[in-house]
Amino acid sequence: MAVFCRLSVCAATVLAATALSGMAVADITETGLSVIPADAAFVSSSLRLREQYDALVSSNAFASIRRLPAVKQFFDSLDEQRTQPGSPLSMVDTFLQLPENQQAIDLLRDMVATDTFVYGDSSWLKVVKLLKKIQQAQQVANVLGMAGGRASLDVLEALPGDDEAAGTAVPVQPVRLQMIRTDFNNDLAATLILKTIAANRDLIVMPDTVWGFRTMMGDAAVTQLKRLETMLSLVTQSNPTLTESLERRTIAGGEFVTFTFKPDYSLLRDQMVVDDESEEDVDAIFEALDAIEVVLAIGIVGDRVILSVGDSTDHLEKLVVSGGGFEKGLLGTKAFAPLKEHAAKPLTAVSAVSQEMMEVLAPSTAEIDQLASLADRIAEQAELSEEAATDARNILKTISTEYQKWLPNPGPWMAYSFIADQGYEGYAWNWSRNGPLDGAKRLDLLEHVGGAPLAALAFRLRNDVYGFDDIVSWVDLVREFVTNHLVPRDEESVQERLAAFEKHLLPLGRKFVDIVRRTFRPATAGGQVGLVIDGKSRTSRLKRELPQAEKPLPLIEPAIVIGVDDAALFREGMNDLFALSDELVDAVRAMSPDSVPADYRIAEPRKEQVEGGSVWSWPLEKSGLDEQLQPAIALGKDSAVLSLVPKQAGRLIVETPLTTGAQLTKFEEPLAVAATLDVAGLIEAIQPWVVYVARYVAVQQQEGSVDADDTLDADAEDDRVKEILGQVQVVLEAAKSLRVATAETAVKPEATVTHWQNIIRDMPR
Repeated sequence: MAVFCRLSVCAATVLAATALSGMAVADITETGLSVIPADAAFVSSSLRLREQYDALVSSNAFASIRRLPAVKQFFDSLDEQRTQPGSPLSMVDTFLQLPENQQAIDLLRDMVATDTFVYGDSSWLKVVKLLKKIQQAQQVANVLGMAGGRASLDVLEALPGDDEAAGTAVPVQPVRLQMIRTDFNNDLAATLILKTIAANRDLIVMPDTVWGFRTMMGDAAVTQLKRLETMLSLVTQSNPTLTESLERRTIAGGEFVTFTFKPDYSLLRDQMVVDDESEEDVDAIFEALDAIEVVLAIGIVGDRVILSVGDSTDHLEKLVVSGGGFEKGLLGTKAFAPLKEHAAKPLTAVSAVSQEMMEVLAPSTAEIDQLASLADRIAEQAELSEEAATDARNILKTISTEYQKWLPNPGPWMAYSFIADQGYEGYAWNWSRNGPLDGAKRLDLLEHVGGAPLAALAFRLRNDVYGFDDIVSWVDLVREFVTNHLVPRDEESVQERLAAFEKHLLPLGRKFVDIVRRTFRPATAGGQVGLVIDGKSRTSRLKRELPQAEKPLPLIEPAIVIGVDDAALFREGMNDLFALSDELVDAVRAMSPDSVPADYRIAEPRKEQVEGGSVWSWPLEKSGLDEQLQPAIALGKDSAVLSLVPKQAGRLIVETPLTTGAQLTKFEEPLAVAATLDVAGLIEAIQPWVVYVARYVAVQQQEGSVDADDTLDADAEDDRVKEILGQVQVVLEAAKSLRVATAETAVKPEATVTHWQNIIRDMPR
């Protein structure tokens, strides 16, 4: 779904495809990407912003929003304040009208118009490592907090630095571990974090970050750089501590103005109140901070304005200023090889993360291994036996070993987008391996998303990625540990509850596991799962207590679709679960007779034969909901559906060709993930609800309540509501300019590749 987040940004631009077709094409090897060195940890580049902005403001959609009374009033108010003598906006406007300031504004506009980038160098790896270690310390704090009180900080000998542990002991108040405890000592968490940062103070750095802006106003850039240097010199002259901070340097063949200073942390240090045990750690942290210089640098290299923030300017010497295309610098790395195929396209954005950064960001077993190394100390503080510590350590090592096989092998990541004939298009390449997705076959489940859904997402998981047996074994190990070591032996009530749980509920849990292992897992071995949002049903009101709508409202219908390889086995599993539900009621009643009425039974589902198979549903007669809303399960020959609308469940098990997004792709090739979104259709489904809610609120405000026998029609709207609805509808109509979007992910031998597209059509005048 991250792809659709990006598509929503495209929707905001509401570009007309005809306006885009005439845009100039620039050589990607001449953009800012060609300047960035190969060891960048992350990169983000934006291209053609001016062209996209011009297309936006010239579109009918933008014009319709600009004509809205509220928008027009806002801009009129700004103009009025700008022309009113003595107003803050007027003074700002006067200041900006000065020739030198106007030149600066024009330069800034030019700098962001065509080609900008930002990247962080390898020093960012240290920052992210430190953040992860702090997170690990927080995890330890949670565990120790469950043990109660302030556990001994000598456990910090096992908190990792880069290569070795460090820590000292502090006093402790041993408290017996409780079975249920959600709070932990915040002071302990803060102390652990301080200790971790101190132990890893070599990771405390000012990361080097560089921004680049292409400009065609070279002379103006030189003038504004001199002007900035003059203003900074006035600052340094008025402050004796900064007399040597300002310099002009030649870096990477360009002229730079640099400003160097050391932040003063003394006030922050003085305000910190820490105990004696943490004093040394805090001093070590601030000593590391005090040693760091911050260097701001701004300069001109060729036709680019370069801004840098870091602890020096050394990283700027690595800028690739002599060109080299796809042979040098960042463009010469493995991650950017796929970009060659679309190098001549009108690219709009490029992003990348290095393999080294992906390795740092990747999930690991570090937290589990750390807890295993702390097992003896945690057990000691919680007054548990040596046997408990050994069992805990063995359990955590087992989990760590088995979890390891699920983890991905990190590789670099790169994505780019460009203007296409119909809208936008883009690719994302991920070289990480051992992921959960299986792209060996076509996603047949797409034929069970309803043909023309508002939204659909289907994916296939590797059969071995479920880890069901591993998870079951972990739960069993933890249960045994709790039973053997954490349950107080001297509290009879706890022992009674545990005995009742093991007698009545534990066998049912084992039956459930057996049902899943014996039926559902083999029945769904193909690993296909889908999510669907539909809107084909209609309702006049969701509940009896609500007034009716003037016209039937689209019923937003979410559903989960599962690929089925053995329908008979899946049906057997369902029957077993139905029987198990009755046993569950009996077990709960046996454990707590007053919690379940003696005559209560879970209602039998209604079964209906439909075209593609069978539908089981559970009416919610006492809920007051529209009778269409009933939890339902449908089973066909090769799919099962979980839905809140039985009619939808029956529709989805019938094979239907997918038409949503069909103008962009047929999803024919082997894929791991496929997604399609009918943006315009989704907005059309929402629009009647906006009107209904607005009318409901209007009547409630006017009369204090809304009669369920009423019908909410246009008479419920007063003038204010009519005006608001009119403006909202204009915005929604403009948003429909993004018509449809699709995304498909293929697992190729070299990488996992996601290709996304959308269609943008400007609204009529």
